[in-house]
Amino acid sequence: MDEQVEADLLKYMEEFSDEATQRWYAACGFPYQRGYLVHGPPGTGESSFSLSIADQFDMDISTLNLSGVGDAALMKLCANLPPRFVILEDLDTAGLGRRDDGHADQPTNQISRVTLSGLLNVLDGVSSKGRVLIMSTNHVEHLDKALIRPGRIDKKVYFELASRDITAQLFRTVFTQMPDSNKHSMEEVNGEMIERLAIEFAAKVPEMVFSPAEVLSFLLERKKSPAAAVSDVQDWVVKATGGTKLKREFLGKRWRGIWSSTVYVPSETLL
Repeated sequence: MDEQVEADLLKYMEEFSDEATQRWYAACGFPYQRGYLVHGPPGTGESSFSLSIADQFDMDISTLNLSGVGDAALMKLCANLPPRFVILEDLDTAGLGRRDDGHADQPTNQISRVTLSGLLNVLDGVSSKGRVLIMSTNHVEHLDKALIRPGRIDKKVYFELASRDITAQLFRTVFTQMPDSNKHSMEEVNGEMIERLAIEFAAKVPEMVFSPAEVLSFLLERKKSPAAAVSDVQDWVVKATGGTKLKREFLGKRWRGIWSSTVYVPSETLL
C-alpha cells in the first residue's frame, strides 16, 4: 500500500473518531458514518490492514460472514450490533450478481442466501451512528455499483501487487527484526548490509507480479540468512512463474540489466 495513501487514511480516521467531529456531524444533521472499500489481488493485505486500523484506534471489531444466512437472519444480526468497526470480507464470494446480469436479487450459488436488496438494506443500517464499515474484495468488478456508491462507500483503497519499494521494505522488516541468536550464529549483519541486500533483493523480483504475501513467505523461509534470500530469489522467481516463454523473456531482460520501473506485467498474463 502506498505510504502516502495509508497516512492520509489514518489521519482521516483519527479525525473521524474525534468527539468534536461527532458533534459537528450532529449539528449539521449528517449521518455519522464512514464506509471504505479495500480491494486488490489476493495476498495484498486488505484484511490485515482492516484489522490493524481497528486495533490502532482501539475499536471493537465485528466481522460479518454471509455464508449460510439469509436476509432476515442478517438483518437481525446487524440490528443488535453496537457502534463499532464492522468488516465485511470477500464480498465478491457471497454469490451476489450485478444487476446488469439479470440475477442480482437472487443468490447465485450455495455460499450465501442473501439477496442484493437485502444486503443493501443491512449495509444502510450497519453504517449508522458511528460505525465504520470496511468491505473487502479481490474482484471489485464483480460488485454491483449500488453496493459501492457514494454514501455507502466514501473511499476506495487499492492494494497492489508488490512493487520494488514494497519488496525492499518487506526484506528490511524481516531481517532488521532477526532474533539476536540468529544474528550472531548465522552471519554478521548490520543496518548498512541489510539496506544493500534489500535493494539487491528487490531488483531481482519483477514488479507487480507477486503478492506481498508471496514475497513474505519466501523471506520467512530464509529468515536466518539475508544473503541466502538474495542468492535464492532468482531461482524462486523462475519456479514461481512457471518458466513460460513470456516469463523467460521478461526475466531474461531484467537479469541482463534491461529494466524500466514503468514495465508492468499483469499476474494474470504470467500465471
